[in-house]
Amino acid sequence: MNKMKRPCWHDGLLAGIMTALPIGASLLVVTNLLVMTGMPFSGSYTASFVTAILGTLLMGRCHLAVAAAPGLALASWLVYVLVLARGVSWQMVLFMGAAASLVSMLLLAGGRRWPQVCQYAQELIPFCLRQALGGAVGLMLIALGLFEGRLLMGAPTGLLQLGSFSDPMAYFSFTGILVLLGLLAMKKRWAPAAAFLVTAVLAFIGGFWVLPDAPFLQPEGLDRTGLQLIFMTGWQTISPSCYIDLSLFLLLFLLLSGFGSLTALAPTAPKRKSLLLLSLVSFIGCLLGTVPVMAAPESAAGQAVGSRLPQRMAYWTAAGLALLLVAEPVMASLASFAAVMVPVLVGAGLVLLQRMEAVFQGDFAEQAAAGLLFLLLPLTQDIAAGLGASVVAYACLKQLSGRGEDVSRPLRVLAVFFALYFFFGFWSMI
Repeated sequence: MNKMKRPCWHDGLLAGIMTALPIGASLLVVTNLLVMTGMPFSGSYTASFVTAILGTLLMGRCHLAVAAAPGLALASWLVYVLVLARGVSWQMVLFMGAAASLVSMLLLAGGRRWPQVCQYAQELIPFCLRQALGGAVGLMLIALGLFEGRLLMGAPTGLLQLGSFSDPMAYFSFTGILVLLGLLAMKKRWAPAAAFLVTAVLAFIGGFWVLPDAPFLQPEGLDRTGLQLIFMTGWQTISPSCYIDLSLFLLLFLLLSGFGSLTALAPTAPKRKSLLLLSLVSFIGCLLGTVPVMAAPESAAGQAVGSRLPQRMAYWTAAGLALLLVAEPVMASLASFAAVMVPVLVGAGLVLLQRMEAVFQGDFAEQAAAGLLFLLLPLTQDIAAGLGASVVAYACLKQLSGRGEDVSRPLRVLAVFFALYFFFGFWSMI
């Protein structure tokens, strides 16, 4: 009787590298955003990577081929809306993030209702949206790659315009995408890795990024960001109502965005346990000096390569992030020429689109909700916003069409939660 061949030690290595690279670039952007608030670069960089490593390892313990990292969309909202527009200190942002993460843990661990809701998460989201969510996240990644590579740009007279090949960024991005598509047509699983390597080598030969003289640095700075949330400043000038609505917004973001990203990347994942671990890592991350985490959409890049054991990909991703943590000068040099990461993001998006089954079926309410999801995710880059608008639209249109019996009671509750998410997010901006 033949024994099943055991996976080699390097199983999932390439998948981990392909996941760690775009996540590392995203974490560098998160760090630069936090620096705009006055946070030290070294501390926020170290805190972001340490948090991502811990979260990814815990996802691996759950046997998931998913990485967890501080959310770029949430970091942008916190920095531009709270800190820059409203003058909230970064210490207070960390404090509210930690408080929301702690409440999320308590709800998921001790609540009587939440475990059942998370257990039946597959039935909670309408079938049409479950079918569309992975593809919509794929479109979001493709749009992000095209914008980062300047193949799509804002237009002075319209919404968007194509980039120009006179721009080296657009030229190298397009070259990388061509290599990616060619290899995908040949059914090569390592297509994103090869396209990344080709683009990086060509950009290096052209002198658009260089290897720094000192490629490695010792991680430092946590002494200037760790536990700084206890030294809040300026809290006397903010009304208690602002604390309430901003904390509720963060809580809803943790639960709803985490739920949406897990549904897209790991449909069969145990939602309650995974969300509980994400909330725990978010709490630790805020203590260290970064924003809450979510399941990273860039995980689809590693899933495209595949691994015989899903957790191996997560473990190798954590190892790759640990290497990037000490190779900050190299990461900064690579990220300065974003065309290098474009094939990885586009490849991840194409993989999610290929997994998608038939979506636009059923009645008008289902088609409209799915279409809204495909429209909003690439535009907002926010899973919670796109999924929330689609759920609310689905519930309302079903009621208006006289088919309210199709909307279950848990789905109505979820629609109310998303409505609160939008209300408090908008209210905090004004």
